[in-house]
Amino acid sequence: MLGRYCDFPVPVEPVLVFVGVTELKVVAAQLHVRVYQERQVSALAPLSCVLTADQVEQVYSVARHRQAWNQA
Repeated sequence: MLGRYCDFPVPVEPVLVFVGVTELKVVAAQLHVRVYQERQVSALAPLSCVLTADQVEQVYSVARHRQAWNQA
């Protein structure tokens, strides 16, 4: 949906972050999903960016419009 309104590919990678859990057992899934506890979110920092700063702003702007999501 974002790529349709941004006119460029918007790569998406699923991430689940669990907040307030003391223990988390992660079982392998068929789909590639990153699973983190709250304290592990900093592990995302070194990921390389694939969008320019202007593209990030455009994605943010599109994502905030309810009309775009109604047609998703």
